[in-house]
Amino acid sequence: MRCPSRLGGTILGSGATPVQQEQTMSAQPEHGWGTMPLPEIRTVDDLRSALSRYGFPGDRERFEEELAAAIGASPTNDFEGAAAVVRAYRHRILIRNSPEIMAALEDARGGGGRA
Repeated sequence: MRCPSRLGGTILGSGATPVQQEQTMSAQPEHGWGTMPLPEIRTVDDLRSALSRYGFPGDRERFEEELAAAIGASPTNDFEGAAAVVRAYRHRILIRNSPEIMAALEDARGGGGRA
């Protein structure tokens, strides 16, 4: 038995009767949080730009305040506190870019803790 041949989107079976393949499209997410292209975050300036564009409202301002406080409180040879602030806000960008996480957050907010 031979495999059916394919020409220009048409499948020809053993009887050479053309069969059109149906194109399908996937549905968009119902929750309204579409996937955004994930920005490259290699520097603190990249993170600032990403927070302005992709962050939650107020993230950029809070980041600047927390980063300044962490730097001010850090010993001159150890900026681990500042690094932790940068990691936390980078993670917020990743969360904001995940439709699954955003849908779960929206579901949790909508549920309001009802049993």
